[in-house]
Amino acid sequence: MHRATTSVLYPWIVYLCANIHFMFKFSYSLVFILTAFLLSGCNGNNAPASGSSDNTAQSSVAQGLNIVHVKSDSLRTGYLALAREFDRLEENLAKAQENLTADGNALQREVATLQNKAQQGLLSPNQIQAEQQRVARKEQEILQRREIALGSIQKEELELQTKFSEKVQEILQALKEEKGYDYILNQGPGTGVLISDDSHDITQLVLDRLNAAPDPVMDEASSDDEEPEE
Repeated sequence: MHRATTSVLYPWIVYLCANIHFMFKFSYSLVFILTAFLLSGCNGNNAPASGSSDNTAQSSVAQGLNIVHVKSDSLRTGYLALAREFDRLEENLAKAQENLTADGNALQREVATLQNKAQQGLLSPNQIQAEQQRVARKEQEILQRREIALGSIQKEELELQTKFSEKVQEILQALKEEKGYDYILNQGPGTGVLISDDSHDITQLVLDRLNAAPDPVMDEASSDDEEPEE
């Protein structure tokens, strides 16, 4: 009947089938700035005056700088409120992916049905054009929903990262003032501090204060958020 119209529909079918599956790539990797706390105690007034005794110089060297470090990876994994928020984001992502994949598979089945009808000559050129436009609109709707869902999750991840970093900075500043630290460094691969003495590690102290906070930093980030549109 209209078997010749198959050649018109087939390239469109191939394109649509090749693009109907969606891949979500979501990185939970976070970068937290936890370094370079220089205190006023490290100024020129602490240097021994010219002509001072050897005992004074030796005492100054023995005292040295008060340097400690934290492990940002351990802070991220050990902060319970942050872990709960990441679990929630992961659940939202999985739910959005499941719904969008189901819709994509349904649309792919529609395309296969149209292909069969076209091959059998059951669709006129006008019908093929109308179906092309209808399916293209549905495909675009799925793509838009995917972008909205992914954008919402990424936005919330950034908010969590920012609030967590601010909370850690507040705690480190308080510890610096309480303990008289000259430097608080971030220890770990890629940080410039690869190996250090565990006696200078204050990670657990910071974690204890994070988890004991009466107002978890994540509450504000999630209180007004709704599940991403799907």
